[in-house]
Amino acid sequence: MALDIEEMGRRLTARGLRLTRQRRAVLQAVAEADSSVSPLQVFDAARVRCPELGHTTVYRTLDVLGEVGALRRVHGHERCEAFVPAGAAHGHTVVCARCGRVTEFTDCDMKAVAEAASRQTGYRITDHFLQLGGLCATCAASGAADDAGGPPTNDPHDVRGQASGARERGARKGGS
Repeated sequence: MALDIEEMGRRLTARGLRLTRQRRAVLQAVAEADSSVSPLQVFDAARVRCPELGHTTVYRTLDVLGEVGALRRVHGHERCEAFVPAGAAHGHTVVCARCGRVTEFTDCDMKAVAEAASRQTGYRITDHFLQLGGLCATCAASGAADDAGGPPTNDPHDVRGQASGARERGARKGGS
């Protein structure tokens, strides 16, 4: 997922904001990362370009960049809040439990889940956030122990072992 920094500048301008040196440094820090990055990692990387950058500016900038669709907030490796470039206006992520790699996907039919939640809670559902976890192809192929949590259980929320079926269904639809 690549970030077009000039496009992000246009999005900020459309909201009455400027692409300041500090915001550009934060954007570049996220864009150059190999996987999801925590706010502290962004701070450390961005300070190389902008030594006067402060923690508060990093947090505010991450929030603004999320609002304009440049970044997606994820629960990163080790379950810490992290950020990745957003490749689509509406997308979701899969995070590798072993290496922290984050991959975006856009195919999500949450209508039945949203309707069930609405019936059970009385809420009018207007949005959703979906993140899945597992092992990326590289980690799975390495023969590493299942860092996603041990042997399968009878828990209906344990979806391990179902990924290949989902992938096959996506392939029939023309996805990957």
